[in-house]
Amino acid sequence: MIRIQFFAVCLLIFMFTACESESRIVPLPILPEAAVLIRVAYAINPRFPQMTPAQIQLVLVSMRKAVMENFGVTLEFSTVDIIPIASLFEKIPENKRAIYAKDIYDFRGNANSRELEITFGLELKMAGESLEQMITYSRPYIGVLPEKSYTSLGSALAKYQLGGMEQWRKLVALDGKPSIDAHPYNEFMMWLALGYGEVPYELILTNQLIASVETRSPGVHAALRGGYSNGVTTYNKQSRYGTMSVWSTYAFTANDAWTKKLREGEIYSATEAAQLAGLSAAHEIGHQLFHLLHPYTQTSCIMYPVPMLAFRRWANNLSAKDCPLGSVPEMKPGAYQFYY
Repeated sequence: MIRIQFFAVCLLIFMFTACESESRIVPLPILPEAAVLIRVAYAINPRFPQMTPAQIQLVLVSMRKAVMENFGVTLEFSTVDIIPIASLFEKIPENKRAIYAKDIYDFRGNANSRELEITFGLELKMAGESLEQMITYSRPYIGVLPEKSYTSLGSALAKYQLGGMEQWRKLVALDGKPSIDAHPYNEFMMWLALGYGEVPYELILTNQLIASVETRSPGVHAALRGGYSNGVTTYNKQSRYGTMSVWSTYAFTANDAWTKKLREGEIYSATEAAQLAGLSAAHEIGHQLFHLLHPYTQTSCIMYPVPMLAFRRWANNLSAKDCPLGSVPEMKPGAYQFYY
């Protein structure tokens, strides 16, 4: 998934016009005619379920197959580097850590939820994605809005996300402690900041639960999952293509009641979990290599965001021939611009 990342340069929404000319845009990659080389790491937090090395290889096989079918690109992966998540997060420059921390919403404290609702509406409007499509995608979960507006949608999504965040906070990790603790590993904003460090990868797989609330860059599908982000594609100064993709295996291996509810009851074997993780991770490659957006009403598109965490149902609706590159505006290369 992607969320508008303009805030990385312009921290105040009202500075948008002034900052736009100073922003730098990650150019659309010029892909080689041969295989596209992807350097891979698996960042592990021992507090969460892990995929085995065999499963990780199956993730990559499934991912390669899906990228070829949907984008006509051959991926070639490096040997997977296994990295402790603490070591990975040490690579975030302190100045970037401080900047991105300002946009973390204090869901543990007494932050103003009404301000968050207003901010969500403003940010959704700035992102420029189809209001009608986002409402259609959200309606099964948030119901009918009082009015069709970014303000109304933003308010409903902020409330929904905060409610779901409380469920994530209740989960207990393998060590018996809360899944969301004092470490910043769950914070979406810190995964964005990571790309400014010395991180020589195009793909980071992780078993980390990424669930948080931000005052910038709301994602419709993330909000409906209570702030859970299964993946993110963001700027990376050391990437061959200017960006890196992060993909979490958490939703495929966790079997707590809340995650299973978001999966709409789907239970996966070890093999199916890896295959679905790879298939859905191809979505992030669409963001990385082609800068695609989300067609919120085109269920045949691999760029259609997974409803909640029901990956099997999502996969059964996919059809590469019915949603090729360029078939809808969101599937046109360069539809999204990455700022840094």
